[in-house]
Amino acid sequence: MVKTHSEYLALQLKDRAFAEGFQREKARLRIAYDIHAARVRLGLSQSDLAQKAGVTQQMVSRVENAAQPNMSHRTLSRIAAALGMDVGLVPRRDA
Repeated sequence: MVKTHSEYLALQLKDRAFAEGFQREKARLRIAYDIHAARVRLGLSQSDLAQKAGVTQQMVSRVENAAQPNMSHRTLSRIAAALGMDVGLVPRRDA
């Protein structure tokens, strides 16, 4: 019997389809969090960041809320550059 969330997640991650979906969602949330945190750290509003990146405020909001499922690399790169960041690949951490 599963007693904790960690035990339940470990059990679910044994299913390949679940694990792949979990990793995709985890990556989207990580991007959203990192962009939001950088924007706040720099004291920028979403509108400020949008203007600097050449995107709409609504796009920044969708990115920060992980509500943009198919964000282009170009859009992500423009937002990252406006925050003084680079887009890159990093090794996965364990779930």
